[in-house]
Amino acid sequence: MQLRIGVTAGGIGSFGASVEFLWGSRSIDVNLATFTFNEVSLAVTGKQYFGSADLRPFLGVGLWGSVGSTGQDGDQAGKALLLRLPVGGDWNFTGTHHLGASLAVNVGLWIDRADPDDDRPINQSPVPLPGAYYRFEP
Repeated sequence: MQLRIGVTAGGIGSFGASVEFLWGSRSIDVNLATFTFNEVSLAVTGKQYFGSADLRPFLGVGLWGSVGSTGQDGDQAGKALLLRLPVGGDWNFTGTHHLGASLAVNVGLWIDRADPDDDRPINQSPVPLPGAYYRFEP
C-alpha cells in the first residue's frame, strides 16, 4: 500500500486536505474541505487508475457529505449527501510528487435544510465541479 498526502483546490471546497491510500491501480481518496469556513465537507471516493506512465487517467465513484450553517445564533446546521463521479488525470512529475485535476459530476441524494420550514425536495440535477490537487508520498 502507498500513502499520498496533499492539498486540494476546487471540487468539494475552495481548499482542503486529502489522504489517498493506493493499492496498485486502485485507491481510496479521503478529502476534507471547506468553501467558506461556515461549512465542512468530507468526500470518500474510490478510484481506478489506468496505465503505468507518469500521466495516468482515472475514474471514480464516491460520496460527499457536507454540514453547514449561516453562523448566526440559534441556527441549526444544514446537511447534504451527494454522489460524486470524478474523471481526471494524475501526473507524477517527480518520484514522490503528484499533480492532478478532475471534473466530478455530483448528484444530490439527501438533504436536511437548515430552515425547518423549508421542505422542498433535493434538486437532483447533475452539477459538474472541477478540482485540482498536489500530493506527495511521505
